[in-house]
Amino acid sequence: MKIKNFASESIILLLKLFFTIFLSCFSSILVAETMPEDVISMITTEILDEIKNKPELARGDLRSVNELVEKKVMPILDFEKMTALAVGKKWKKATDIQKKTLMKSFRKLLLLSYSGTIKFAEQAKVKILPPRRGLGDKKAVVKTRVSFPGRQAVPINYRMKLTEDGWKIYDLNVLGLWLVDNYRVQFSQIVNAQGIEGLINQIDQKNRKLLGGSNS
Repeated sequence: MKIKNFASESIILLLKLFFTIFLSCFSSILVAETMPEDVISMITTEILDEIKNKPELARGDLRSVNELVEKKVMPILDFEKMTALAVGKKWKKATDIQKKTLMKSFRKLLLLSYSGTIKFAEQAKVKILPPRRGLGDKKAVVKTRVSFPGRQAVPINYRMKLTEDGWKIYDLNVLGLWLVDNYRVQFSQIVNAQGIEGLINQIDQKNRKLLGGSNS
């Protein structure tokens, strides 16, 4: 079983919008006491300012976007949990080396798939909705509404958890579609047929195809 399309055309468009906001809402400045809504709110300006000050980011330059992701996104993203959820139950049976390889390949897949959409991020306006959770909860879903000029506001939600290093994001949702769920459906089919190594190989093949079509 080969990875030909990770989602239908409509889902891909949603995920591209999804990842645009994903990149526009992260920073490395976090403290454990900060509310998750505050995290999303305070870092939006920081990212948008960086995009405005670096034309190469607005152009979707792959190297520049990669640096931005490493600097701003990864410190507050629980990427191991995200990858584990995307892989599913077979994650526990993977070796440490396989887990590290999967995380690296999955990160590259997301970067190559959606880096070009960052040019739209500076036009976004994000509204944080009031929280609905109990005091002291260590997990939260931060709900936002994101609007672009001439477009209707789109709901973008973030699953976050409180760790020793502050609030971290491990999943994202746009219009009812969770990113992790989308990939888990696709990954599970490959893992069941070809195992963990087969999944790694399929993601790497997809990455090479995407990289071959990149101008960066």
